[in-house]
Amino acid sequence: MGARVTRPRDLFGNPLRPQREDATHAAIVEFLGIAAHPKLLYFHVPSGFLERASQRVRAHRLGTLAGVPDLCFVLPDKTVAFMEIKREGGRLNDAQQAFQARCALLGLKYSICRSIDDAEETLKGWNALRGAREPEPDTWEHISQPLARVVDKLARQRKRVA
Repeated sequence: MGARVTRPRDLFGNPLRPQREDATHAAIVEFLGIAAHPKLLYFHVPSGFLERASQRVRAHRLGTLAGVPDLCFVLPDKTVAFMEIKREGGRLNDAQQAFQARCALLGLKYSICRSIDDAEETLKGWNALRGAREPEPDTWEHISQPLARVVDKLARQRKRVA
């Protein structure tokens, strides 16, 4: 027989249970209420609460997407990021894995967080907390070169057609 795995115990001998995912989620949102950068926009898309088949069909028709992470962000630099919250040992389901892969293909920020500490590190890396470096102000200079390349390419295509 194999060795029996026992759960860690607290000071009183009670088995420690992993924190529930929704408790971690609520704690992260509470942390954001205190520490979020003033130019950060974040929200939760409640897609897992639909019980009846008719509700799911209606939600799908209205654009609900399976696998959307728990928290969606518009960061101070006006980029988009996603945070999936999982408890210790929790795994992504197939739809969540597909969404994560799509974010990777599109070059979008995506993170799996299992604790408030994980979320804080992620948010620091995204410059989403108070005291983070301010994004550069919007100017036309940052798009002038790419825009010039696009205009040149369109002009070359137009000459080839004519």
